[in-house]
Amino acid sequence: MKKFFQLCGILLLASALFAISAIGMPHLMPEHVRPTPAPVFTPPPEVITIDEPYHAIVEYGTSEVIKNNNGPLFAYIRFPQGGNPTDQTISEWAHDIYDTIAAEFETVQSSEPNAIGEINIHFDSFLVDNRYAGIFENGQFSHSIYAPPEEVVKTFNIDLTRNVFLETTDILDFSKSDDILDLLHERLIAEHPDTERHIDYIDESWLYHLVIGHDGINVVLERFMFLPETFPTLTVTLPYDDLGSALLIRTQPPLDAPPASQPTEEPPDDPSPGPDDEPDDTVSQVPPQSGNIDPSKPMIALSFDDGPGIYTNDFLDLFEQYGVRATFCTIGNLVNTQTAALARAVSMGSEVIGHSWDHKNLAKLSYDDVKTQIIDTSNVIQSATGAAPVAKFRPPYGEISDTMKEVAADLGYAIILWSVDPEDWNTKDSDAVYNAVMQHAIDGAIVLSHEIYKSTLAAYQRIIPDLLSQGYQLVTVSELLYYKHGDLTPGGTYGGRFG
Repeated sequence: MKKFFQLCGILLLASALFAISAIGMPHLMPEHVRPTPAPVFTPPPEVITIDEPYHAIVEYGTSEVIKNNNGPLFAYIRFPQGGNPTDQTISEWAHDIYDTIAAEFETVQSSEPNAIGEINIHFDSFLVDNRYAGIFENGQFSHSIYAPPEEVVKTFNIDLTRNVFLETTDILDFSKSDDILDLLHERLIAEHPDTERHIDYIDESWLYHLVIGHDGINVVLERFMFLPETFPTLTVTLPYDDLGSALLIRTQPPLDAPPASQPTEEPPDDPSPGPDDEPDDTVSQVPPQSGNIDPSKPMIALSFDDGPGIYTNDFLDLFEQYGVRATFCTIGNLVNTQTAALARAVSMGSEVIGHSWDHKNLAKLSYDDVKTQIIDTSNVIQSATGAAPVAKFRPPYGEISDTMKEVAADLGYAIILWSVDPEDWNTKDSDAVYNAVMQHAIDGAIVLSHEIYKSTLAAYQRIIPDLLSQGYQLVTVSELLYYKHGDLTPGGTYGGRFG
């Protein structure tokens, strides 16, 4: 019997080895019995959106930006300037943050020379009763060496009638701190229920960051400071009525919500198709206004990043004066601050494409995060302009990854770079910008500039007429690529003469 079981074991082992060999070496199998490969089915891309995408609120001040496009420490720090004596303090804070982080990053580089870092900081500003300005700066510093991102949080509150900053003790009466903290505890659980089981103790340190807002005093709870790191930086609103006598600024006139900072235009009756309606095989778009373009004559595409902003309409006035068009590469969370200007741009024949949702370095993000950044930005542009999304986007800093190319290919989008960079963000000198653009002007060039700088506007007041006098046609990126390159490959990168 023992020999019988041994023989069975040998036969079973031999059968298994034969099966494994046949599967692992299909060239040994007769052609007529090779398994037929299953058909590959690629489902249409699913539109991914975040539950509550952050839309910047800019009711006080104009956006200024500290920027570094060249790395290895990429930077985008946005802060408000309101045209009063408090501006200097806010500007100094922003520059000090950049200098402090830059010094910290140098330390990282001393041990890891190939490290890449990024600073990304945005702000919201609230204008309350035309007397108070509440400002909330929030962002992160991260780098490629393993470490959690460092949170950056700063709040400013200004009494605009006196042009002075308000301290927390000017806003709330801390002799009533028990009542204030009880209200904070109640509102925190009501607004963020998941925090309840993580709250052991609340003290006055939780009231360090306050922002005067429309509905109440916003308490900012910085990430890593009060709750587990799984929670992001949170805001909690303490309603004015609920604060009662603990609210010191109640001695001023009633706090009324300000008028809308930007009128919203109604979308057209016939909505344009969404991003998923783009073709899968090529990015083919014949510009509707291309009838007045002569393909035999030289052309240049002017493109402007990081808007919309205070000067967007001034650029449009300039374009209208000379009958030219351009491409605006827009930050998604800023679109709602200038919807009328973007709608005007499209109505004049210019185009608006995405430049990410919040100017993060997309080359460092996951597939889903890159996709969300592109789609959410495209959707909000479409909502503001009423125009079909342009199947192109420009990545912040010009940084590209294989993941980004994969996302773009799946969505049917082309990646747009540039061939001429006057570094207007660096010099902020109109003469330097003018000279750089005119020196490198060539047929098929895509010029990168930024619509958020007054010096850039001054430069283009000279650049546009001078380029026209030299015989250049000033067109959109889509028009230039259509005539110089034809159909574009989804996921492909295009940034200069003939693509």
